[in-house]
This record gives sequence, C-alpha cells and structure tokens, in this order.
Amino acid sequence: MVARNIRLFSVQPYNDFENGKGTTSKYDYPIGQNNGIRPLYAWGLYNYCGGSTDYEVLRCSPSKFGFTFNIVQAVADDIPANISNINLPAIENQSSITNYTRAAFYLLFVGTILVGVAFLVSLLFHPAALSLASILTFLGFAVLVCGASIDTYFINQLKNHTLGIQSSMIEFGNALWMFWAAVGAALFAMPGLIGGAAAGHADTPY
Repeated sequence: MVARNIRLFSVQPYNDFENGKGTTSKYDYPIGQNNGIRPLYAWGLYNYCGGSTDYEVLRCSPSKFGFTFNIVQAVADDIPANISNINLPAIENQSSITNYTRAAFYLLFVGTILVGVAFLVSLLFHPAALSLASILTFLGFAVLVCGASIDTYFINQLKNHTLGIQSSMIEFGNALWMFWAAVGAALFAMPGLIGGAAAGHADTPY
C-alpha cells in the first residue's frame, strides 16, 4: 500500500520556499537524495512518495514495515546539497507523531487481519464459526478504531503547524477513509454475526 495509489495524507510544501529555492521540476529523480524539493509529498502505510501534484510522476521511498511519517525530514532530505540557507522549522511533537503513528500502523495492520479472518470464518455458517467470527470482528473493530483515530488526530495536528503551510495544503488521503469504512463495516456486521450465532446455538439439539 504505497502513497502512489493509496495514501493517508498529502502535503504541498512549495509555498514555503521563496522563489522556488531548493525545488525541482525533475520529478523522476529519486527522492531522499538531495535532488530537489518536490511540489507534492504523499504518505502511505509503508512509504512516502514525492513528485507532481497530479500524481502522474512520483518517486517513492523504499517500503518499510512499521513506517511512520516525518514531513520535515522528507523535505530536508530533498534539499540540494549546494543550498544551505533553507531553515525548516521543527515540529515540537515529532517524537510523539513518530511513536504513535508507528503504533497506529501495527493497530491497523492487525485490525485488518482480524476482520479479514472473521469474514472467512463466517463463511462456514456454523454456530461455533459465527461465534468466533463475532469475537474476531469485535476485536478487529476495536483495534481499527484505535489505529484510525491515532492517524486522524496526528494528521489533523500536522495540518495546523507543519512548515508554516496553510491548512488547505495538507489533505487527508483515501486510505484513511478506507480504514474508517472498515470500522463501519465491522460495526455493521457484528449484530448479524452475533444474531446468527445465537440462533444457531438455539437450534442445536443437546
């Protein structure tokens, strides 16, 4: 799940750099190697990408399990080596963002697996299977809510003070809405699973 297609959020930092200082129009150059600041950066679950604002030309960082996001570091890694007078403001709670969003990654990963396994188990249409699916769905729902809430909170915090960018320049991505949709689907499925399990056990002769 890379930022190229499915992203948690995106940021356009160009407005913060006077006269395009340190920026580049060569979007096909690798990112994170001092090849110039891109007009757009987008963060996914496993990496981030930088390139054109229409997402047509992007270069992405290597995928990493437990990936977190650090906007200032991403921009700093793209500043050309021959430019030394660009000052990037630090984000006061970057350590919290790093720690909590890494935790959110694992929560979302585990929650997705739990809900997926619950769906497969429910296909057995057996009372015991439906009972197990109900438990897994509830656990997946709880874990997904925690992970999605953490990412939503910190992305919203970044909208307020990252690089001095106006809030409209940082946008929530489609991945976040997908996770919230998964939360809603799990919540919607639980009554049916619990009801099916209860009805199945009631009809089982002893």
